[in-house]
Amino acid sequence: MKNRTAMLLLAGAVVFASSIGAVAGCVSITGGRDGEISAGSTPSPSADAVLGTPEATPSPSPTATRETPTETETTKTTTTTRTTTRPPEEYGPRIEYFRITQKPQCPQGTSEYPVEGVPVIVEWKVTGAEQVTISVDGPGVYGTYSAEGSETFTFSCGGAADGETVKHTYLLKTVGGGSTKSKQLTATATAHEITQV
Repeated sequence: MKNRTAMLLLAGAVVFASSIGAVAGCVSITGGRDGEISAGSTPSPSADAVLGTPEATPSPSPTATRETPTETETTKTTTTTRTTTRPPEEYGPRIEYFRITQKPQCPQGTSEYPVEGVPVIVEWKVTGAEQVTISVDGPGVYGTYSAEGSETFTFSCGGAADGETVKHTYLLKTVGGGSTKSKQLTATATAHEITQV
């Protein structure tokens, strides 16, 4: 009876030892680098793998926006308005014209073949006046005439030396119609020596 009991205990010890060896053969953890598992081992899934950590989505890089200044050119147009103020139209006499229409010439030639001198002719036109007066070589009135007309005056060259310039003045003045208006002309001619033959 004791021998049988001993045999059963021995058989149980052998079976236990065999079970321990089988387990040790299946899983062997080495003392190498941390986290390394030897061949034949089945690594346990990590918590991240089990839970499925989502991949990080890269944030979009901020885009720098540069504001370009806009230059606005403003053109100023300046309009200058010039107002010309004309004096009120004058009332009263007005001399439209007073001019020489024929230039004078002094006598020339010889005593046998003399050439007579050429008189001076003047003409005029006046508005706003009743008459005009003309004076020759001074203030004295030579004659009174209508507001428009002409007159011939003898041009005297007596006493002038050969080649000398002779001149006479003619002054026209308005008569009536308001304040007196006047205008003066000067006529010239060259004197010639008359040769006696």
